[in-house]
Amino acid sequence: MNSSAGERVRYWRKRRGLDRKMFAARVGRSESWVKAIETGQRELVRLPMLEKVAAVLGVTVQALIDPVEAERATRQPDAAEVAAITGALERYEVILGAPVAAAEHPSMPDLSRRVGFLDEAFLASRFSSIGRDLPRVMVEAQRAVEENPGPEATRILVKVYRIASSTLLKLGADQTAWLAADRGMLAAQRSADLYCLGRATRSVARAMTSLGRTEAALDALLAMAARMEPEVGTSSLEIAALYGMVLLAAEIAAAKYGDAHTAQTMHNEARAVAERRFGDGGSDRETAFGLVNVDLHRVSSLVRLGRPAEAVQYSTRIDRAALGLLPRERRSTFSFDLALAHFQLGRYADAEQVLLAAERIAPEEARCRPGSKALIADLIGVPDRSPSAALRGLAERAGVQA
Repeated sequence: MNSSAGERVRYWRKRRGLDRKMFAARVGRSESWVKAIETGQRELVRLPMLEKVAAVLGVTVQALIDPVEAERATRQPDAAEVAAITGALERYEVILGAPVAAAEHPSMPDLSRRVGFLDEAFLASRFSSIGRDLPRVMVEAQRAVEENPGPEATRILVKVYRIASSTLLKLGADQTAWLAADRGMLAAQRSADLYCLGRATRSVARAMTSLGRTEAALDALLAMAARMEPEVGTSSLEIAALYGMVLLAAEIAAAKYGDAHTAQTMHNEARAVAERRFGDGGSDRETAFGLVNVDLHRVSSLVRLGRPAEAVQYSTRIDRAALGLLPRERRSTFSFDLALAHFQLGRYADAEQVLLAAERIAPEEARCRPGSKALIADLIGVPDRSPSAALRGLAERAGVQA
């Protein structure tokens, strides 16, 4: 975000949903003063006023005056937006049927479109877009289910909770991610929709795993897979794809738990489903399930099983052209897994190069994800090794001390 302090003030004012009148009142200045600051006619240089403006906008002073910190701050949902997502999860009055303003009664097509935008933003690793819009959409989706109970509204709500949980996990807010996932599970359970239950189970299992409850997460995924399996042979492609994704989630959970046999079994079954229902180069648009995604998960599970050499070797069989067709989030996650495997093998230069490539694929993912930050710090801290200038630059952009 190469801009002046005034332009950054304008950016954050709009991101917080404040018009000039509201913002001026909160900082104790006139609208004309705000306009002059934002257009560069007047400079914002005095520290007391900088601190007041930053406090009103919910950012640090550095996010207004330092180009690197400003760029980093704009690339992820910040503390204020994570708090807003948490606040939306605390809106129990919606679930209890309290009256709301007309603005919280969107049409189903409009709500579906907006949730679709959030889903695309997640798959593209544009987390800053999610942080701005998700809290309001979540409340509206809750209201839609209460007023229009049925599969369409429930699927939208479960998707919103899934996006919320997945985004919060990316940002390290694991406990709140579990709350969002569990709320989605309850909504899916009420609907008895197999598709909703499958998606919600994957979300809640990922959140449980992040909290160290891997065995319980694996049990939940295996139970869901057993429930779905009888339907797969004759069901729609979306159910087959979701069944495959539940199997892949179980593979990763089993690997984290150290159960190599179950991980291999889940992988084999997922691959069989992908071959039968999607063929050599096909994949499901909604979940990205297909043979390439199956292979990506195998690399991830091998890393988590402590078999990095096998993970690197297995990665060479993945069709790079087909990989390029998958969402950015999936590709960057694969790159992170591969970088981690190289690091575990002591191939630090290779790990560095893969991690830098991951940033080019999905900048927010590489800079914001806790696991990525930890790997950057580990690479920077390798004894008797000098990290490249490129890695130091990534560390600076990610807020990791180099």
